[in-house]
Amino acid sequence: MIIKNTPTLQEYLSVNGSIDIDNVKPALRKAERNYLKPFIGTAQLAVFEAEVTDPIIREALALAQEAVANFGYYLHMPIGALQVSDNGFYTVDSENTKTATDKQFKELQRSLLRGGHEALDDLLSFMEENAAKFEPWTTSASYTVYKDLLVKDTATFNSYYHIFNSRQTFLALRPNIKVVEDQFIKPVIGDALLRDLKSDQTEETRKEVKKLLQQSIVAFTIMKTVYNGLFVMDAAGMHMRFDLLPYETTGSNSNTKGNDFLEHTEKSKQIEGEEYLKMALNIIKENTADFPEYTTPEVAKVDPLIKTKGLVGM
Repeated sequence: MIIKNTPTLQEYLSVNGSIDIDNVKPALRKAERNYLKPFIGTAQLAVFEAEVTDPIIREALALAQEAVANFGYYLHMPIGALQVSDNGFYTVDSENTKTATDKQFKELQRSLLRGGHEALDDLLSFMEENAAKFEPWTTSASYTVYKDLLVKDTATFNSYYHIFNSRQTFLALRPNIKVVEDQFIKPVIGDALLRDLKSDQTEETRKEVKKLLQQSIVAFTIMKTVYNGLFVMDAAGMHMRFDLLPYETTGSNSNTKGNDFLEHTEKSKQIEGEEYLKMALNIIKENTADFPEYTTPEVAKVDPLIKTKGLVGM
């Protein structure tokens, strides 16, 4: 485990009262296994579990510990709220203490879950910025998955459409992002260029094209998501449905056909996606020396996939 004692656990949890790591260990182990390991890999987790002296790796370890502490306590809460004996499960009230209301309990759970996802996002961004220090991660299958999409992280998606910086929402959107890449982007710019743009770019023209394509992908993803019942969408942005508590959903749009806001969003995001993609393609065609991977696609390969008015014939 990367959190080895109570003082380390207490560094990352702003909750009242005493916290004993022995009570939370099962949940911490599960948090490492379910939330951290899939994203950094077994080898990198082993590095964090060993004695760490390098200041860069120590900074990453602190973010990993923050994520695990929040996820662990989130997982622990349903059990921690109960007393267990041979006679069953029960809660305890006294003159000085009262059991938290359902609202308070769920709001704390949500806060812990968000805190864990935010720390995990920060960890992955930090490791990406200092990739040379994290070879066990960059040579793992986890890293391949992380780099698999052109819009690869919460911050990038959130910069073009507000998802409240929610990693939960971004993870739920990843399948649609992949579909958008395959359906709208790859047929227009080709697989080779799309693949190469997923790496960090240093040349300004390529960076500009990458940004435009990311904007196109986000717009098309929202277009394809407006009627997905997993999400709640309104003028402020998009939430995961389970990320909202019941008393917070009254002003949000139901994801049903005939909803004017959603119909407008679907149409406007389609237009945005088309325009950003056309802008990117124009730059590519005007600067072919900067994009040697690009080859003009055959119209027959593009038309069956892209039916929208603005893209046919590009």
